[in-house]
Parts: sequence; C-alpha cells; structure tokens
Amino acid sequence: MQSNENPPAARILYQSFTDPALHQPYLRRLASYLDDISSPGITFEVRGISPADTQLGRLSELRCGVQSVAGIIEAEREGFDAVLVGHFQDACLFEARTAVDIPVVGHGEASMHQACMLGGRVGIVSIDPVYLPWHDEQIRRYGLESRVVDVRYMRITPDQAVAAYDDLAAYREIRAMFVDAAESMIRDSRVDVVMSAGGLFALLSVDDVDLHVEGALIANPTFLAVKQVEAALSIAKVTGTPVSRGGTYARASQQAVNELLALVGKES
Repeated sequence: MQSNENPPAARILYQSFTDPALHQPYLRRLASYLDDISSPGITFEVRGISPADTQLGRLSELRCGVQSVAGIIEAEREGFDAVLVGHFQDACLFEARTAVDIPVVGHGEASMHQACMLGGRVGIVSIDPVYLPWHDEQIRRYGLESRVVDVRYMRITPDQAVAAYDDLAAYREIRAMFVDAAESMIRDSRVDVVMSAGGLFALLSVDDVDLHVEGALIANPTFLAVKQVEAALSIAKVTGTPVSRGGTYARASQQAVNELLALVGKES
C-alpha cells in the first residue's frame, strides 16, 4: 500500500491571464503562495499570457482563452499532470477540457462550487462592472442560481491591483471597495460567504488578518481552486479519465487541436 506521507510528485500548470513581463509583482507572490498552500509532492508552475487580459471585455476574454487552450495543450505535451486556469471568468475552459487528457480546473467554477459548501448564500465581488453579465452567465452555466445569489463590483483594473502589491495606501483603497461591496451583499441579499471574483484581490489580501465582515465568511478563491485541482488529480487516477467524454467534453479530434495551434502560431 502506498504511504500517504510520500505521495507521488505531480506537476500542475497555473495558467494565468496576466503578462509575465508586466505583472511580475503579482506572479512572484502567486508562485510563492502556491508553494505555501500546495500539498506535499505537488508543485505548481505559473505561466502567463502576452498581451495580458487588460482590455476588459468579451473580445479580450476570447483571445486570451484561445491562447490559454494552446498553452494547456503544450503543458500536457511537456508532462504536466493537471492545469488550473487561474482566471475567474474561465474563458474557453470547456474547450480546453476537450483538447487534453489531463484535468483542467477553472478558477471560477471550482471556487464557486467549493464556496457553496461553506455557506448557504454566496456573493462574489468582481473587479469591474463590465464582468457582471459574464458572472451572471457563469452562475447559470454552473447551475448555481439559487446559491450564488449576488454579484457586486469594485472599479479597478488589473494593473491597479498589481501595483497595489507594493503600495499599502493603494491596497487600503481597494480593500475599502471590497468591504463596501461585501457589506452591501450581506445587508441586501443575506449572503454568508463572500469572495473576490479572481485571484488578484485574493492574493493582495492574503496576509491581511484584519480583513473581515460581520455576518459572512470571506473565502479565498485561489485556495479553494488549488484544493479542487489537487482533488481532480486524485479523481482522474481512480476513474482513468479527467472528464466524461460522452457529451459536453467529447474529445476533440487531433486535426481540430492542430488547427487551433496553427491559429496562434504554434507547431502541432
């Protein structure tokens, strides 16, 4: 019998939608945080996208999503055991699952489902109102309309969030926006779990021991998603497949995979 104290090594790609060159303060802290919270024997490697997803909206989500799928295909070929798409909007998540035979876990889907186990009514705080329709669609797609009951927003860009990692005054301004949004959801919608829609604020606030709101638990979506991808690895080993291939995640043909790689200028 295999000892639980020495699990086999596993490599997981954290596919961020931030730029490796422009967002180093965030990516360095993220890599360190993933090292801190990952289970023994599991290592994370963080990779980004260039240009980053800074032009908030559907077209940028599509472009980054396609680049993400290409990166996930490459990760499987490089021997990664799983991928965590570190982008709450989960752009092209379902498509990525059809393209590879390793688990692909979405930051938004995983953290929202896990948050529902922490309380009866969940609220999420997005970085910008442009994402409100997208989050509403996510909630419906995942069948969580009766559980994820409110979505509010701050007004910050990804670049502002990254800059706040080294600017305490800027962090306090962002923190105040998050708390205001959280308190309004508790008051208006009786939520009892609150989390940010994505990892930017989650990582920014991870060491803030005084961050709390009366009447609700503040959950860290990145931590929840990390634990979900670790579980997905274990489940895939037992079932022999990362997902059902019977419908939604039917395996893409090799030609379809090759054509996507050609679209983004990568060799098949």
